[in-house]
Formats: sequence, structure tokens, C-alpha cells
Amino acid sequence: MRSPVRPIICAVALACVGACVPDAGQHAAHHPVSLVPPYSELPPAPAGMSIEAGTKVTLDARQQEAVVAGVSKWMKTPASTQFGIMSGARNSRGVITVCGEVNGRNGSGAYVGMRPYVGVLLGPPAKPDFVVVGIAASERERAEVASLCRDSGVTPTS
Repeated sequence: MRSPVRPIICAVALACVGACVPDAGQHAAHHPVSLVPPYSELPPAPAGMSIEAGTKVTLDARQQEAVVAGVSKWMKTPASTQFGIMSGARNSRGVITVCGEVNGRNGSGAYVGMRPYVGVLLGPPAKPDFVVVGIAASERERAEVASLCRDSGVTPTS
């Protein structure tokens, strides 16, 4: 004789799994971005501090590779990630902000279209590290990334 509790447990488990499935309308191609050590240990920027606009720079091969590696690790399927434009600007402290576009696959394997991203190159020139600040999925996030790029002095180029 079967226990009546088992079907109830199975129904609850299936309901919980169903609640974990992302909204099909989102088509997110990336995982949420969070800083990793040692960058996660940095103090927050002082209140009211503005972004310093930099001067446009041409990214060398090492810097471009660092950007690709840094962005790809946040994508759901890093091996299938496609990159579009990539531009940088260096501020007076030597920090290079990079903005660009990335396309990735969503959970169902379809490409979602180019999404803007922003981040900074840190570390020594011989071994730069790219820290992603954001990859936009929604219109609000696109506006935020565009604002950060514009304020940093990064203008898109093909």
C-alpha cells in the first residue's frame, strides 16, 4: 500500500522547481554580476563622487583578451559568446573603463542579441584583469550602462 504523503511531497517539490525557472520573457544571457576578491573587498565610493571622464585609448591585444575573458565568465555559455564593439578610455589615475557589446545564449540556447557591458581594466599591463561592472539585460540596465560609459568618456566605435 502506497503512502498518501509521497504524492504530496512530489507535488510540492515540482511546484518549487517550477518556481525556480526564470521568466521566459527575460531571455537573460548572463549570470548576475558580482565582484570577486580582491575587488569585492574595496570600499564603496564616497557619496557624491562623480565619474571622471577619460581620454579615448586603443586597447592592445592583452587588454582585449582580458575583456573577453572577464565578460565571458559571466555568460551562461562562455564558449558561444560573441563580441561586438569594444572601446576604452583612461582617466587621470590610469584606470581604463571599457564599454562594448556582447551576445550570448539564453537558457533555451537561442542568442539574445547584443547587450551592452561596462567594466574596468585593473592590474599590471603585462597581465591585465577585467572586472565587469554590468551587463545590461533590461532597458533600465541599458540606460545605466550607457550613462556609465558616457560619463567615463567611452564612446562606441565599430
